[in-house]
Amino acid sequence: MKLCLEDILKAVKGKCLNQEAFDTNKQILDIVTDSRAITDSSLFVPLKGENFDGHVFIKDVYDKGSIVTLTMNEEVVDSRLCTILVEDTGKALLELGHYYRNLFSIPVIGITGSVGKTSTKEIVAAILSGRYNVHKTQGNYNNEIGVPLTLFKLKSEHEIAVVEMGMNHFGEIHNLSYVAMPNMGIITNIGTSHIENLGSREGILKAKLEILDGMAEGGKLIVCGDNDLLGSMPAQNIEVIQYGFAEGKPYRATNIVTNGEYTSAHIQTPSESYDIEIKALGEHMIYNVLAGIAVAEACGLTEEEIKRGLKNYAPAKMRMHITKGINNMTLIDDTYNASPESMKAALKVLKDYESKGRKVAVLGDMLEQGEFAPALHASVGEAAVALEIDLLCAVGPLARHIYEGAKKAGNIQVVYYETKEAWMQNKEQFLQDEDTLLFKASRGMHFEEW
Repeated sequence: MKLCLEDILKAVKGKCLNQEAFDTNKQILDIVTDSRAITDSSLFVPLKGENFDGHVFIKDVYDKGSIVTLTMNEEVVDSRLCTILVEDTGKALLELGHYYRNLFSIPVIGITGSVGKTSTKEIVAAILSGRYNVHKTQGNYNNEIGVPLTLFKLKSEHEIAVVEMGMNHFGEIHNLSYVAMPNMGIITNIGTSHIENLGSREGILKAKLEILDGMAEGGKLIVCGDNDLLGSMPAQNIEVIQYGFAEGKPYRATNIVTNGEYTSAHIQTPSESYDIEIKALGEHMIYNVLAGIAVAEACGLTEEEIKRGLKNYAPAKMRMHITKGINNMTLIDDTYNASPESMKAALKVLKDYESKGRKVAVLGDMLEQGEFAPALHASVGEAAVALEIDLLCAVGPLARHIYEGAKKAGNIQVVYYETKEAWMQNKEQFLQDEDTLLFKASRGMHFEEW
């Protein structure tokens, strides 16, 4: 990236506190919020939260390479550092992202939803790579800090961008849409993630539809029509394209088969009909493929280019990642995060996975469910019984409801431990050679640390 100091002032509507350090010939080559990640000729944005204040690091950043800093304090900590006063550094970061996004005329695809955002982002980016040089969100950079930082990595060689958008509260997707100005938006589903903060699934739908607020004129909204709320939502002032497995969807998948680490399906679009295969587990991943194909056709990709792009897809870490354990056990690591919807989808994958041994689900707490937590956890236990999982291990304080739900629903082997450590100490008495184990819980449970 390249921005001059005048660009920075214009974007954030700030005031330079030390004009002697304001050099119009200097260019900003990077924007950082973490003083440990300072690069040469960078702008430092010190963020402030309840338990931290980045302003304390302003004194260090010039020697590390920064030439300009934003601040909410009317003082110059280092006279060598061009210091720009703003009302709120967090809002200024969003304005900078919006300004920088406007320097590019390339299409931007925004992706949100209760579950499946990251997998959909990866699949959409892979499909589009069949023709384009794609820029995409890295890691979990999907919030009001991560989205601007993602956009700052846009370069002249990029031809299209795929941006993941996460949220916990109302207004956050609105801000991210304002920053990214997507030409197309995808809503993967409306589930129960963050229902504690949003009150109801209808509230979650309202929050997700904020993706329309910054959408460019003539944009398209692509949604999973099999989801009850998305399939029946009121008409929008924008073109809405549905995908799903149900008959009548413009983008539809049939004949879905999982074989080893691959899933195949027959795809029908308004203009094409063909078979695809992706290195991914589970029919729910085909939903993500359908979203990607809808985007791809809107961007003019051919069947050949779509299939070529799909070959570039590889599952992200801690998302249905398969490894071999001791005693010929198979480990399915899906520990990145969890919600009732993704738990049930993962259990279906476990059920369908070819295994010489038993199917064992090790499930932990799902966080941010609020007053709905007991019933939602219990529903996961019921799903494990319905799918006839051989052994269910519920681990964590909230996971007791998974255990209780399973015990009430039917007759499968179920064990419960309040902590991960307790389960680790006792697991040998339950596990057998050639078992296939699924590990899944909310990120805060650190289930990846087995």
